[in-house]
Amino acid sequence: MSSIRHLSERLIALFLLAVLLLNPPLLRIFDHASSVMQIPTLYLYLFSVWGLLIVLLALITELAPTETEDESTEGVALQSQQSGDLTEG
Repeated sequence: MSSIRHLSERLIALFLLAVLLLNPPLLRIFDHASSVMQIPTLYLYLFSVWGLLIVLLALITELAPTETEDESTEGVALQSQQSGDLTEG
C-alpha cells in the first residue's frame, strides 16, 4: 500500500512541476526574438520541458515497485519470521 502512495505522490509532484514550468509567466521569459542554433528559444524551451517531463514520467513509473513485488517481499519476511519462531520454540 505504501508503494502505491509513494507513486501517487511522485506523480502529483511531477504534475505540479509541469504546471510550474509551463505556466504563462515563465513562458514569457523565453518568448523573444532570439534563437539558439536557428531555433526560437520558446520552441526550444517547450520541447525541452516536454521531453524532460516524459523522461521523468518514464523513470517514476518504471522504477516504482509493483504490488506483486511488495506482496512477495512481505511473504518472504513473514516466512522468515515464522521460521525464526519455530526454531526458537
